[in-house]
Amino acid sequence: LLQDGVIGARFPQLALRVADVVCDWRGRFPRPMWARLKGDHCSTLVKEAREAIPVIDFVQRRVAELDVRDGPVTLLDLCSGLGFLGMLLVEILPHDRVSSCVLMDQAWPLKGGPALPGAGGPGVEGGEPKKSTKNRTKLNWDHVYGMPWPVTLTTRRSDLKLPSTHSQILTKILEPAPGPVFILGIHLCGILSVRAVETFNQGPKCAGLVLKPCCLPSMEYMKSNTRWTLGTHSFSASEVCMWGKYNKNQWQGPNKATLAARFRAWSDNLHRGVVAGTKCCARIPLVEGHYQDTYLFAERPFSSQPPPPPEGPSEEVLVRQILEAQTPWDVMGIPESISMRGMRRRFYALTKTLGGATDESSDAAKAFRRTKVAFDAILAQRPGSKDE
Repeated sequence: LLQDGVIGARFPQLALRVADVVCDWRGRFPRPMWARLKGDHCSTLVKEAREAIPVIDFVQRRVAELDVRDGPVTLLDLCSGLGFLGMLLVEILPHDRVSSCVLMDQAWPLKGGPALPGAGGPGVEGGEPKKSTKNRTKLNWDHVYGMPWPVTLTTRRSDLKLPSTHSQILTKILEPAPGPVFILGIHLCGILSVRAVETFNQGPKCAGLVLKPCCLPSMEYMKSNTRWTLGTHSFSASEVCMWGKYNKNQWQGPNKATLAARFRAWSDNLHRGVVAGTKCCARIPLVEGHYQDTYLFAERPFSSQPPPPPEGPSEEVLVRQILEAQTPWDVMGIPESISMRGMRRRFYALTKTLGGATDESSDAAKAFRRTKVAFDAILAQRPGSKDE
């Protein structure tokens, strides 16, 4: 199953290697542990492993390119769940090139008590589990601390949505890291994808990013007129937010097929906001007909210093982005494949932000006019678009 479809076609050797690792787990793990991890007929494990293969391929290549003298790498798996991605990486990567893998999720228990009766491991003190008022402790970590791994696996309970979490990542993980750091995130919903990009953009020692966005941001950001600035790219919540959510694994919202265009806009805005020397936005359709098929890959040279932040507030960053752009598409910050509805949504968001300039000679007013010119130029290239 791991080699079916596009995964087997694009990553045949790696798919075989991952299958070997999973088969080894089956023979190595205690039966109750294996039954818990594999899910129903291994469906959960197969799904997670297939999604991890493009990530492993990127990290393998990037680690091989890095200078050994820079030190061993640290892997940070955001919203890790049970940690299948990190588990596969520490098994497959050269063991002498990896320092540790941190599995970060708000559902891990706090250090100081086991998640479930009988669970525990090295470095975990005894005593009663610390209770969570929000009942977020749902993950059993006995496969992390109760089994031998070739590289250190460790858990960290953190809510990535909280602003304080970024400072914790900086002081507890990035700054102490002995070498390059990889920021990894599969199925990061809504604002969590923004937080992953911010962590990579602002973090020292970050040499690689892989992000697979998931659900769109909720409507609360649109209602509060939120505008995100990532690197030198700025975009409004009104361009990407959508109502709808899962309730007991049942989707309650608009037909999911209608969300594809907005998801493309979401992924493109995240991609444009990544600060990196090399980056790409790749579509890898793991499930036929499923629109959430985007992977964002980015890399930059290893440095103990973070990239310099953009100067000025988000409005100034947006104005510079527009005035320095070379093409109408770059002026509006959109891909050429965007739908007319998505382009109009972007245009309205830009003009709403820039339309308050009272001085006609100001840069904001110039950016406003240039946006209108770019919009008209794109419309002229699309026959019949004015009637849509």
